[in-house]
Amino acid sequence: MNECLIVACIIGLAAVHDGDTIRINGHSIRLQGVDAEELTELHGSEATAAMESIIGDKVVTCVIEGRSYNRSVATCFLPDGTNINREIIKRGYALDCARYSRGRYRTDEPDGARDRLLQKPYCERRART
Repeated sequence: MNECLIVACIIGLAAVHDGDTIRINGHSIRLQGVDAEELTELHGSEATAAMESIIGDKVVTCVIEGRSYNRSVATCFLPDGTNINREIIKRGYALDCARYSRGRYRTDEPDGARDRLLQKPYCERRART
């Protein structure tokens, strides 16, 4: 991918931790702007299974955008260019986390997703002062 020529990337086969976190080559990667329920929450197992279905056994390319809690924060892609961050939201297993995405994925949320899934309080946009 051309993005890797100008920024840091992690590329490899991914193991799914949950609906918004994967591991590649020992690196924990949080999907930037994505809010999936935790494994202990009502839809967490469904989100994890959906992420496993999206990634399958494909090589994943993650464009690193920062770090948080000892994890890289990234936008990740499949070989065909599919944006994994967007795809988990489009399938209705995660919500846009506006505080970090600036609303980038909000229009990808299917109807009713916000009624069904829990949004983390930290995802609310903070007012600028």
